Amino acid sequence: MAGSQLKQLKATLKAHNLTGQTNGGKKKKGSKRQPKQYDREERSKVIAQIRETFSPFEVKKVKNKRIDDSSIPVGKPGISKQIGEEQRRKVYEAKQAHRNKSNGFLDRRFGERNKHMSEEDKMLERFTRERQSQSRVKSSLFDLNDDDDDDGGMFQTGLTHLGEALHDDFDEGDLGLDDEDNEVRATGRSKRSLDYGENGSLGEPAEPARKKTKAEVMKEIIAKSKFYKQERQKAQEKLEDQIDELDENFGDIFSELKASSAAAQAAPELQDQTDKEYDIKVKELIMEKRAAPSDRTKTPEELKKEVEEKRAQLERQRNERMSGILELEDGEERGVEDLDDGFWANSDDEEELGEGSFADSDEDIELEQSPSDEAEFKRDRELRDLPCPGSHEELLAFLKGQRLVDQPKQIRRIIHAHQPKLAEGNKEKLGHLTAVLLQHILFLSNQDYSKNLKEFAEVQNSMLKILQSLSEQYNQALSKECRKIISTIQERFKKNQFTKVLPSDLVFFNLVGVIFSTSDQYHLVVTPCSILIAEFLEQAKFNTIEKLAFGAAFARTSLQYQRIAKRYVPELTFFFEKCLASLLPDPSAEILHQVKIDSTKLAIENGITLNNEQSATLHLHQFSGVDKLNDGLRCTLLMNVLESVKTAISLIWKELPAFQEITFNIVKLLEEYVAKFSTLEPAQQILERIEKLCGFNDHTPLTLQHHKPISIPSHAPKFEENFNPDKKSYDPDKTRSEINKMKSLLKKERKFTMKEIRKDAKFEARQRIASQKESAAQYHSKMAHIINTISTEEGSEKNKYEREKKLRSIKK
Repeated sequence: MAGSQLKQLKATLKAHNLTGQTNGGKKKKGSKRQPKQYDREERSKVIAQIRETFSPFEVKKVKNKRIDDSSIPVGKPGISKQIGEEQRRKVYEAKQAHRNKSNGFLDRRFGERNKHMSEEDKMLERFTRERQSQSRVKSSLFDLNDDDDDDGGMFQTGLTHLGEALHDDFDEGDLGLDDEDNEVRATGRSKRSLDYGENGSLGEPAEPARKKTKAEVMKEIIAKSKFYKQERQKAQEKLEDQIDELDENFGDIFSELKASSAAAQAAPELQDQTDKEYDIKVKELIMEKRAAPSDRTKTPEELKKEVEEKRAQLERQRNERMSGILELEDGEERGVEDLDDGFWANSDDEEELGEGSFADSDEDIELEQSPSDEAEFKRDRELRDLPCPGSHEELLAFLKGQRLVDQPKQIRRIIHAHQPKLAEGNKEKLGHLTAVLLQHILFLSNQDYSKNLKEFAEVQNSMLKILQSLSEQYNQALSKECRKIISTIQERFKKNQFTKVLPSDLVFFNLVGVIFSTSDQYHLVVTPCSILIAEFLEQAKFNTIEKLAFGAAFARTSLQYQRIAKRYVPELTFFFEKCLASLLPDPSAEILHQVKIDSTKLAIENGITLNNEQSATLHLHQFSGVDKLNDGLRCTLLMNVLESVKTAISLIWKELPAFQEITFNIVKLLEEYVAKFSTLEPAQQILERIEKLCGFNDHTPLTLQHHKPISIPSHAPKFEENFNPDKKSYDPDKTRSEINKMKSLLKKERKFTMKEIRKDAKFEARQRIASQKESAAQYHSKMAHIINTISTEEGSEKNKYEREKKLRSIKK
């Protein structure tokens, strides 16, 4: 479009039908008015577009990458700048309005920001300071009721009028009251003054009531303090006189007391037997548990269901302890060291009750005893005087002179005499007795009982039953004692290099297997015992028949521990191989190469007949202290070991994937035994069982995994509409691409922030310069006004002087 800018604007407005004649021709009469072609909104939009077209510098444009020689409007920098200026002006004015002003709230409360003071200390200090400030600051100086001016204030006297003091006594009749009322008031006042004097005494006239001064109050306090001090001194002097009098007569009183005590000893009181029984019955009734409503009678089906649920719950808890991964009610997993809540039987109740607490009758210890013993205990009145041994030495002193058979009965008497319901503190005593009883059982095991085996076995079994009954209530005390014994055995094993083994060690390990749960993955008592047994079986040198016998007993105990958990113990296999190789006569070189034995003097001689009639029971008293043993004891040891191997194969090893590898050396040894002792049927039976189990335990060789070929996934290619090969953001590394994007974003934000900071600084500088110019202009205008005023006054005075001078000259 040619022409000037004005012509172009007119042409554009006309083309959009905004100027000129919009409707040519004259309107006919009677024709309706035609509607406008553009409404107001459309008209404003078109005008805005035209304005943008004819003001290209007010619109920011960028080059269109899709179409050459074209641009796209992206913003209006002028309007944006104007908006920014307005915002900066508002912020600047707000800053100037708050300049040199502080509206911050200052917390002046004492100790509010002190972290070393508690809330009680803060409150106490604030209360103290408030009272101190109230005592220092007097009430208002203009309080008419305040007559105390002890602090030397401004007003040392009361209010005055015309030199006379003013009083607040308005009862003198000057308020227009009648004379009768005045007389009544005066009479009442005189009665009140006569009733109580100044110090509260009757019959003395009293002065008008007024507030006491501080000096008077202090004098009164000092007087009262002196009075109370004198009273205390008088009481002390009186007490000292009484003590002196008592000291003088002490000899006579003491002699009378001696005489009365001698008379009492000479004539003791005789209490009737009926009264004693009555007192005992009263005490029993006091201690008896109160009656409680009983539950309804359950049907046999309900009782059976409860028993099954209880058994299922116990089995589930045992399986959880055996697996070592337990879950709480809230889903939190517990480790192997976190025992079950019901593991320590009633140990939490014991800690809650503590010392000096009464136990319920349901917590009494129930022992297996004959009816005659129970009746004897009820009739035995010496039970109340029986001591409860707190150590093994005290128990030995108590059992001194008693037969071995009577010792369990004496221990039951002690337990019966110290039932928890009878007296406080009995629970703690029975807890100590549980540990002492375990020590006594081990002590008896170390004695020489070869002459009375049957009697000793009965006593041990009886004491074991008593210990089991006590362990149900006092498991924690028994566990602590067991851990002490384990530490002692371990120290002895290390010190003597596993050469000194006592029969009590075997008894202790068997007791642990009977009392505690051996299937747990981790147990405070069973786990250390299992480790000690495995350590002995692996590190001990089996160069004597006695050590082999102890090793066979330890192996049987280890199998007893694993009868439910069925965990593999490699030291057990190692011992079986070494024991069988040591007892084998003339072992082959292959056997000696695979299994190293500690001594070749323990082998059984050839030609001995071995059959099923041979006993497999070990009596350790036969092996103890014997250097040269006959072949019968060796055969007994061999049969015992073969029975243990059979038990291990049948119960534990058969389910292991490495069954063939575990029994490889044992099979070689048993084949040697079968070849040299044809009548040894247990060895042949074990070989047949191993062969049968190996048939079910086939090994497949390891091979590479043969997977089905995976087809190449066919994905639709990602299409970028605005792809630009020169763009750096197309990076195959996603991490690096994200990092670069973040760097560019930070750079852009930093650049924008610096730009805004510079704009703000320039705006504030312009505002400061404008303020300075404005103040300078005001100053110059003010000075010009002052100068003009002065000049005007000087000119006026000068003119007045000239006129005066001219008038004087004319008069002359």
